[in-house]
Amino acid sequence: MKHITRILCIGLLAIGMAACEKEKDEPTNPEPVTPGPVEPDPDPEPDPDPEPTATFALLLNEGGMSGNNASISRIDIENGTIDNNWFSTANGRSLGNNANDMVAYGSKVYITVTESNSLEVLDPNTGNSKRVDMGSRRPRCIATHEGKLYITCYDKTVVRMDTVNHAVEATCTLGDYYPEGIAIAQGKAFVASSYDDNPSYDNKLYVIDLTAFSNPTTITVGTNLSRVVTLDDNHVAITWIGNYDDVAAGTAIINATSHAVTMATAPVSKLTTYNGKIYGYATEYDASWNETAVFRIIAADGSVQPFPFTPSLDDNAYGISINPDNGNMYIMSSNYTTNGDLYIYSPTGSLLNKLETGLNPSKVVFF
Repeated sequence: MKHITRILCIGLLAIGMAACEKEKDEPTNPEPVTPGPVEPDPDPEPDPDPEPTATFALLLNEGGMSGNNASISRIDIENGTIDNNWFSTANGRSLGNNANDMVAYGSKVYITVTESNSLEVLDPNTGNSKRVDMGSRRPRCIATHEGKLYITCYDKTVVRMDTVNHAVEATCTLGDYYPEGIAIAQGKAFVASSYDDNPSYDNKLYVIDLTAFSNPTTITVGTNLSRVVTLDDNHVAITWIGNYDDVAAGTAIINATSHAVTMATAPVSKLTTYNGKIYGYATEYDASWNETAVFRIIAADGSVQPFPFTPSLDDNAYGISINPDNGNMYIMSSNYTTNGDLYIYSPTGSLLNKLETGLNPSKVVFF
């Protein structure tokens, strides 16, 4: 029996060796085989989520001086409707007297209400707002950086405020003139210095190192400085009004590292930035003080480019914002005494919507 088993094992081993030899003798490039239909992946990798687009926006209505009638309107972008009572309905009060600036930062919206001496900290989803007392500072314009608010104030200072407890952490004293706009680039705040009570007009842009937050330096730019915006990581844009007589308005680009000044070839009054360019308009008057607005685009080298269309407004231009998702232009107008209007244009100039706003609409932020 053991002999038979040994013979059988030897036979199986021989067959296996023969099979191996057969594999070695097969051609290395066999005839291609036509594949059958490919079965779909039962669990394909999902496409990346699309970039979110804004579904609503908030519009700041400055109100009239001493009118205690500033407000915030909510715009439903998808439905094309506006609620001008949104803030008062949510809070049971008006926004206050002379709202001047509004920025979205983190999960909140911050609004300066100058003559009410307050900062509003608002939830953009509910409209609920906390009013922060600013003493007698008369806050004007806001910039944000690394969890802090930097606010220009008419007590001729810039204050740094924490966004958690909304307390003023530090104060930087400026000169003898009221500060207006503020923008941040390269760890510095660039602050417009405007006018005093005489009145006379300053021509300096203050530069504050945010680490030291004291002893600002200055750059001589233009007379009666107004708005400052961040153009890109290393440039800010500044506008000035002039003296309403023999000194003209102007616009410049400031290099945040070298502080070099590039004068633009045309001024703008109100402005916003989009894709590294300034979009704005210049307010011009004829001999009878009839007001018109000339819309312009200014590139980072200071050159003026043609606006893609001429907005047709029933009243005077009062503000401009751009939806960063699609480039739609939100242009606001006012006659200074009654409710204003918001015109929404496509980038090529098609009028998409016109909405009645509150008094003196000036700025839109998107969510």
